[in-house]
Amino acid sequence: MPSTAWNKTTFLKLLDTIRSNSDSHWVDKCKFQTDLVAMSLEKLRKRAIGWLTHHNVYDDESDKNFQTAWEAFEKKHFHAYKRWKKMTGASGGFDLATQRSLEDSLNDILFYYLVYAEVNDFRNLKNVFHMFFHLAFSFKENKQFGEIGTFLRTEGTKLYRFLGLVYSKDEMNDQCFHHDDLDDLCINRSFCKSMLTTKDWYQALGVKKFPHLSTVLELDTPTFIVFWLKSSQGELTPERRKARDEWIQEKFCTEDQKKQLTEWKAKLDALTPQIDQAQAELKREEEAMNSADRYRPKETDFDGKPDALVIYRSSLAQLNTARTLLSNSEDLEAKKVSTKVRQSQVNNFTDRKAAEAGYNDALSQYQNLVQSYSDCEMSLRRACEGFSSNPAFQNCKSFASEAKQLQARSKWKRLNAEQQQHRIKILMMIHFAYIDTINKERYRYADNWKTFREKSAGPGGMTGYFTVWYHFSTVAYLHLLMLAPIAWLYFDYQNIIGNELKAGGSGFGGGISKLLNFGDLMNVKANPIIPVGAPIALAIVLMLICNFGCRWRTRGPKSGTRRDAGCKSNMEWGPRWRTFLLWVLIIISEVALMKGLILNPIRTATDEWIEDFDFASSLPYILINWIPVIFLYICSVQFIHTCWISFFGFFAGLIDGVSNCKSWGDLIYSFHPSGEFVKGDHGPIPIPKIVFQWHEKVMPKPGKNQKKEKIGKEDQEVKTETENMRKYVAFAKVWNATVNYFYDIHKLSQEELQRYTFKIRTNDESGADFLSDRVEKEPELKEAPKVKEVRYHLCRFINNIRMDKPTTNTAVINMLPLNVITPVGAEKILYPFEFVISVDNTQSSFLQHLINNEPSEWENFKAKECLSEKARDWISRMEKDVLQGLTNADKKNKKTKRWIDSTEEGQNLKMAICEWASCRFQALFRTVHGFMQVPVALALLARIQNPKINQEEAEEIARSKFSYLVGYQSYASYKNKYKKSKTAGKEGMSLAKDDWEAHEAVYFVKHLRKRFPELRICYPDQENGVYLGRMMSGSKNSGSGRQIITNYKTTLFGPFADFGLGKPTHQNFMSQFIDGCIVQTIDINQDSVLPQSFLVPNILGEFDLDPLVKIIGCPEFIVTMGWSSTAWCSAFSERTFGTLTQRCYSRLGIRLHYGHPDYIDAFWIQTETGLSKLPYVSEDIFTGFDTVLKGGKVIHREYHEVGKARDVDLYTTTKFQRKISMGASQLACSRYIDQLTTSWSVSTFQSLSYYYSTVGHYQNHAILWVSVWFALIAQLLLIILQKFVFQERIAYFVTERIFTFQVGYFFMVPGVLQLILEFGVIWGLWTFISNFIINYVYSTFHILNVASYWQFGLTNSAFYLASGRGTGLEHHFMLDMYDNFYSTHWGPAFVIFWMGFLVLILSGNVLVWAVMYLLPSGIWLWGAMALNPGSLPSSVHEEQWKRLMNEDMKQSSLIVKKHTKIDEYRYDPIKGNGMKRFFIKIGRGIKYAWKVIIWVYTAVNFAIHTRVTRLFAVLVIFYKWVFSARIPTFIFTDERRRMLRWDEDETRQKSIFFSSIIRDQREQEDHDRESQPVPPRKPSKPVAKPGAKPKPAPPAILPKRGIIQTTSESEMVEDSGSSRPLPAPPAGSKPRPKPKRNRSVRFLGKEGEKEGSSDEGNIQFKN
Repeated sequence: MPSTAWNKTTFLKLLDTIRSNSDSHWVDKCKFQTDLVAMSLEKLRKRAIGWLTHHNVYDDESDKNFQTAWEAFEKKHFHAYKRWKKMTGASGGFDLATQRSLEDSLNDILFYYLVYAEVNDFRNLKNVFHMFFHLAFSFKENKQFGEIGTFLRTEGTKLYRFLGLVYSKDEMNDQCFHHDDLDDLCINRSFCKSMLTTKDWYQALGVKKFPHLSTVLELDTPTFIVFWLKSSQGELTPERRKARDEWIQEKFCTEDQKKQLTEWKAKLDALTPQIDQAQAELKREEEAMNSADRYRPKETDFDGKPDALVIYRSSLAQLNTARTLLSNSEDLEAKKVSTKVRQSQVNNFTDRKAAEAGYNDALSQYQNLVQSYSDCEMSLRRACEGFSSNPAFQNCKSFASEAKQLQARSKWKRLNAEQQQHRIKILMMIHFAYIDTINKERYRYADNWKTFREKSAGPGGMTGYFTVWYHFSTVAYLHLLMLAPIAWLYFDYQNIIGNELKAGGSGFGGGISKLLNFGDLMNVKANPIIPVGAPIALAIVLMLICNFGCRWRTRGPKSGTRRDAGCKSNMEWGPRWRTFLLWVLIIISEVALMKGLILNPIRTATDEWIEDFDFASSLPYILINWIPVIFLYICSVQFIHTCWISFFGFFAGLIDGVSNCKSWGDLIYSFHPSGEFVKGDHGPIPIPKIVFQWHEKVMPKPGKNQKKEKIGKEDQEVKTETENMRKYVAFAKVWNATVNYFYDIHKLSQEELQRYTFKIRTNDESGADFLSDRVEKEPELKEAPKVKEVRYHLCRFINNIRMDKPTTNTAVINMLPLNVITPVGAEKILYPFEFVISVDNTQSSFLQHLINNEPSEWENFKAKECLSEKARDWISRMEKDVLQGLTNADKKNKKTKRWIDSTEEGQNLKMAICEWASCRFQALFRTVHGFMQVPVALALLARIQNPKINQEEAEEIARSKFSYLVGYQSYASYKNKYKKSKTAGKEGMSLAKDDWEAHEAVYFVKHLRKRFPELRICYPDQENGVYLGRMMSGSKNSGSGRQIITNYKTTLFGPFADFGLGKPTHQNFMSQFIDGCIVQTIDINQDSVLPQSFLVPNILGEFDLDPLVKIIGCPEFIVTMGWSSTAWCSAFSERTFGTLTQRCYSRLGIRLHYGHPDYIDAFWIQTETGLSKLPYVSEDIFTGFDTVLKGGKVIHREYHEVGKARDVDLYTTTKFQRKISMGASQLACSRYIDQLTTSWSVSTFQSLSYYYSTVGHYQNHAILWVSVWFALIAQLLLIILQKFVFQERIAYFVTERIFTFQVGYFFMVPGVLQLILEFGVIWGLWTFISNFIINYVYSTFHILNVASYWQFGLTNSAFYLASGRGTGLEHHFMLDMYDNFYSTHWGPAFVIFWMGFLVLILSGNVLVWAVMYLLPSGIWLWGAMALNPGSLPSSVHEEQWKRLMNEDMKQSSLIVKKHTKIDEYRYDPIKGNGMKRFFIKIGRGIKYAWKVIIWVYTAVNFAIHTRVTRLFAVLVIFYKWVFSARIPTFIFTDERRRMLRWDEDETRQKSIFFSSIIRDQREQEDHDRESQPVPPRKPSKPVAKPGAKPKPAPPAILPKRGIIQTTSESEMVEDSGSSRPLPAPPAGSKPRPKPKRNRSVRFLGKEGEKEGSSDEGNIQFKN
C-alpha cells in the first residue's frame, strides 16, 4: 500500500493529478462517460473541501487530524456497502481498510461516484446499486478496466427493460413486481450468489422461465421502448405499428387467433374493391352535380299541381333530413369515434379494461354509424326517386343530383364504417393478444418473485383494511383492551367491591370472590368475567393470529432481509417515556369520555324500559343504538390523540420560545437598552438587548480546534467598548440588509426604509475592516410597517434570534456545502404579462386581485420602478383599466390597446410587473428569488465573521457553500417546440398555444439564468433516439469577466415516464447532480426571505450535535393565507401541521420526512435511503421510514422557517386532499409500515402514534363517514319504530349526541392553540372565531374527499393528481363541479337531504332535522358553491354574476341529461321469436321507466340546488343593501358599462330567475324618463315620393353569426350574444321604454348609478 502525506497540499496535488489523467484512465480505459467523470470530480472536490473545512483540518498542519477527518469522510460513503456485503455474504469487492493512502481513497470515492452516476435509474434502489458497485469493483480488482463502463450500461439497460416490462404504475403494487421487490432481492443471499456468479440480471431473475417475457426483453432498447412503454405509443409511425402488429401476430397470437385474424383480413380485403367502386361512383356524382342546373325550384313553381307539390315537399324533407343526419354522423365519426380508438391504442395501451371499453364503444358507435348511413342512403334513394318520378320535376335537377351525390357519399361512408369495424376487431385482437399474454406472465412472475404481499383491493377494499389492521395490530389490541375498563365502568362493578368494604361486608377479598363467580357467568350485571374477560381474550387471540398466522406475507424463499437488518437500533428512552405518558393520558381520557358522555346517558335512557322487552324485540333497538357507539368509540381515539398532541405541542412551543415576539410591541421591547453603552459624538449610545442576543445565540463560538485571536494588553474597559461597538455594527448591518431586502421586493416604501434602518457612519473608507464603522442612530420603530407580511417576518426574525440554537462550528467558512433542489414539471417559470392582465370569467384579473389585496406593495412598486414621467403615465393608464376589470383588447376596434409601449423602457417595465406579480404567487421565479438570498446572507455573515476579507472573497465563500439545482422536466419538449416555431414567431406569424408556452418557457429560463447566474438547471432530453440528461450550470463573474461553467450531458437508459411515478423519478434523475453534503428539498410553491437565510448555518449545525440526526425539519409560513377564504382554511391546517404538530412529533420521536423543506444528510440519501420511492404517490415519507428503520433520527427545529404557498381555491385543495388520501392508502399496505411497527427502533406506544399521525387520520375519516350514515339511518329507524311500533315509549337522542361528537371539532383544537401561541390569546381566538364558519364548511366538505379517495386507493391503483396551482379567481361551472363532486358529495348529500325531510314529516322535530340532516347535506351540496368564486354576487358584480348564473342554469339541464343518459340512443335490433321480442320489449320499457324516474329525481334535485343558490344570492344582496356603507361599490365608466351591459329584452328572455338589477335611485330615474321625449324605437319607413321607383328588395341571404332576422320585417338587428359592445345612445334621446317584467321571478334590484353616468376615475368606495 503506497504511503502518502495527509495534508492540504498533497490533497490538492492528487486532485490535479487525477483530473489530468481522467480522460486517459476513466474515459478511455474504463469507458466511463466524459461528462460523468468531470461532474464526479467536481463533486468530490467540493464535498471533500467542505468536509475538511467543517472539521477545521483543511489548513491544519497535523497529518493525524487530517487523516482522522478523511477516514470519517470515507466511512460516510462506504458504511452502507460494508453492511450490504455482510448481509449478503458477498466475497471480494471493495474493502474499507484501516490503513489506506489518500490517493487510493480519492480514487475509490471517485469510482463510487462514477458508478452512482452510471446506474442512473437504479441509484435510488440502494441494494441494487451496491450490487452494481460490487460487480464493477470486481472488474477493477481483476484489472478488467475496459469492461466496467460497458458492463454498467449493458446490464443497466437490461434491468431497465426488465423493470419497465414487469412494473406498471397503473396497477396496484400487489399486482406487479416493482422496485422494492427488486431491491429486496438484491439483499437475499441466494439471489446475490446467483447474480454474483452469472453477472447476468436476466438469468439471476429467472426470466428465461417465462418465454413471452423473454421475447419482449430480447428486443433492443429503442424497439422495446416503442413496442411496450405506454408513454411512447404515440411515437409509433404507421410503418413501425405495422411491423409491431406483425411481430405480435407471430410471437403472441394463438392458432385460433391467427385463423380469426385471417378471416377478418379477408373480409377487409373483400370490402376494398367495393370501397374503390363507391369512391369512383361518388366522384362521378360530384362531377355530375357540379355540371347540373343550379336552379332550385320554389313551391310556387308547382301552382296547380297539388300531387307534384306533395311529392316535392316529401322528397325535399327527406333530402334535408338525410343531409343533416349525414353531416352529424360524419362529425361524430371524426371527433369522437376515431379519438376513442386512438385513446385505446395509446393512452390505455396497458390498461386492459379501459382499452376494451374504448374499443367496444367505438365498435358500437360504428355500428350505429353504419345504420345511420344506411338510413341516409335509403332516404336519399327515395328523395331521388321522388325528384325523378314526374315530368313536372324537370326543374329539380339540382336537388336530384345532390341527392344522388349524397347517396353515393352515404354508401361510401357506410362501407368505410364497415371496414373500420373489421379493422378495430383486428386491432383489438392483436392488442389484447399482446397485453393478455404479457400480463398473464407478468402476474405469474410477480406471484413467484415478489418479496412482500401488499394485499389490498377485495370487496369494498376489505382486504386492504385487513392489511392495515394487520400492520397496526397494536391499534386493534388497544381498542379491545380498553373495552375491559369501559365495561367495568358501564356495569359499575366497583360498587360491588365498595359494598363489601363497608361495615358488615366481607372485605376486599369477599368482593373479588363475589365478582369471580363462575357459576353465574351470564349475569353480566354482577359478574364481570364475560364483559371484562372477553375483550382481553379477543386481544390475545388476535395477537396470536397476527404474529403466527399472517407471517406468510413476508416469508418465503424470495423474501428479502428486513431493511433495518444489520443496523443499530435507535433505543433513545426520552421519546419512549414521553410517548408512554401521552398514551396513558389518552387511555384515561377515552375511558372517561365513554363513561361520562356516552355510557351514562345510554343507561339513563334504557334502564326504565329495557326490562319490559324481551331480548328478541329489544335486539333491533339495541343494534341501532350501539352500532354508532362502536364507530364513535373507534374514531374518538383519533380525536383525543389530536387534542393531547396539541397540548403537548403548545407547551413545547412555550418552552422553545416560539412566542417570544408575537407582535410589533414585542419587537420594540427587544430594541430596548440592555444597560451597555458605547461612546458617540453626542454622548453615550445605548446598545439594544437584541444585539447581545444575536451575538450570543446566532454568531459562532470558537470550536475545539479553532484558534483564538491574541488580544493585546489594553485597558479592559476600552476593549469591552470596542467589542460591543463591533457587535452593534454587525447586527446593524444584518438588520439594514434585511430592511433593504424588503424595500427591494417592494414591501417597504422609501420613507419606511429610512425610518427602519440604522444610521451607520463609515470610518474605514478602504473597507479593510468591515466592522470598523460606528452606529449613529437607531431605527424608528414606533410605527409598524404597512405591509402585514413585513411585520410578521421582522417579528419572526427577532423571535428566532432569541431562541436557542447551536453556535459551535457554525461559521460560514466551516459550514457544510448545501444543495437546494426543486423539481419542476410544467409549472410557470414566471407569469407572462398577458397572464397577469388577462380577465377571467369573474371579470377580474390576476393583477387586479394583487393590487386590491396589497395596495401598499403596489404603491411601493410604482414609486420605485416608475421613475420617468412616461412610465408613470403607462402605469396609470394600465392601473385604471385593470382595476375596472378591463383588458388591453379593444373588441370594438378589433385591436389591442397599448398601455405600455414596446420600447426598451416599456419592455423592462413589463418584465418588472411580471416579476412583481410572480413574487406574490406560485411561480418558480419566487422560489428561486427567495432561496438565492441564502448566498447573499452567507456572504454578509462571512464578512462579519472575518472582517478582513473583501466582498468578492465573501461571495466566493458563499458560492462554495451553496448551490441551487432546478430540475425542469418539460424543458426539452419546450425547447424543441421553440426551435421549430422560432422562425414563424420572428416573422410575426400566429403560433399555437403549445408553441406560445414553449416560447415563454425558453425565454423565461434565459431570463432566470440571467438574473441568477449561479442557478443550475437539469432536464431529461432526447437526441437521435438517445435519451440524455443535461445540466446547464450557469455562469459566474470572475476577474476577467463572466466565465461560463461547463455544461454536463449524461446518457440515460431510457425515458423514466413509465419507470415510476412522475415526481419521484424526476427527483431520482436530479440526484446525480447533487454535489453538496446537505440537501434541502424545496417545492416550486415555496419561498424564503433574507432574514431567515442568516440562520442557515445554525440549522446545519444541528447535524453536529447528534450524529444520528439525518433529517431536520423546519416550519413554513404560508404566504397565500390572505388570498381567499379557501386559502385561509388551507393555510390554517397546513401551518398548524407544520409547527405545533411537528414540534410534538419531534419530541415523541415519531416525526417523518414530509418532503419540504427538510434538510437531509446527502451522504445518507446517497448510501441508505434515496430521496424518494418511485412506485408511491406519497413518495417523500418513505425516506423518513427508511431513516427510522436504519437507526437515524428525524428532528424539527423552529428557529428557521421557509415560505409555502398553499392551494387557494376549492378545486386545487380538493385535488390535494384526494392525492394525499390515495397516497396514505398506498403506504398503509406497504412493507415499510409492516417493518416500522415491528422494528426495535419503535416502541409499542410510538407505533400507536405512528398510526394516528399517518394512516389513522385517513382511515378514521372513512370510518367517520360510515358512522355518519349509520347514525342518520339509525335515527330514521328509531323515529319509525317510535311512530309505528313502540308508540312514544323510547327516546332517540343517543344518535344526536353521537353525531355532535363526529363533526370533527377536535381537529380544530391544534389550530386554535397555534394561533394563541403565535398571536396571543385575544387575537388568536378572534382570528379563529372570525373564520370559524368558513373553516367549518371547508373542513366538513373535505371529510368526504379524504374518505372517498382513501377508499379508492384501497380498491384501485393510486395515482398522482396534480392540483394545477390555480389562482382561485375563476368561476367553475356546474358541469365541472358535477364531474368533480357528484359521486363524492352531491349524490350522498341528496339522499341525506330527502332522508331529513322524511324525518321531519314523521317526527316533527326541527332540531333533529336541522342538525343531523340539513346541516351536513347543506354543506356537501352548497359548500362548493359558497367556496366557488362568482357563485354569489359578493365577489363579483351583479351583472357578471347574472351571466355566470345563467350559464350554470343551462349546464344544470345538461347535467340532468348526462347523469340520467335519457337522450342516449343505441341501435340494438331485437332478434328471436315473437315471445322473446315481447319480453325484451317489456324489459326495455321497465328500464326506460326507471330511467325516467331517475331523470325526475335528478331534475328535482338540481332544481332545488339552483333555487337555494338563488336564495343565498338574495341574502347576499340584502346584506349589501343593509351594509352598503361598509362595502366597496363599483362606479363604472361608460366603457365598462357597455362591456357589462346586456340587451334588456334578451336578458329577460334568457334569465331564469331574475330580470334586471335595481339597487337605488329608481324614482329619480323614472322621473328623468318622464321629463324627456320618447323617440320611436325604430325609424319609420320613408314615404315614397310621387313618381319615385320602388327600391328592389334585397336578396334573401342566411343570417350571419351574431345577427337575428326578425319575422315581422327583413331587418337585421344585433344579437345580444355577439361579442361586439352595444353603441352608446344618442345625446338627448330617451332610453327605450321598459318591457313588462315577469313579477313572478323578479327578486333583485337595479344598479344605483344612472345609465348615462360616467366616471373616469378608478374604483370608488362609498363611505
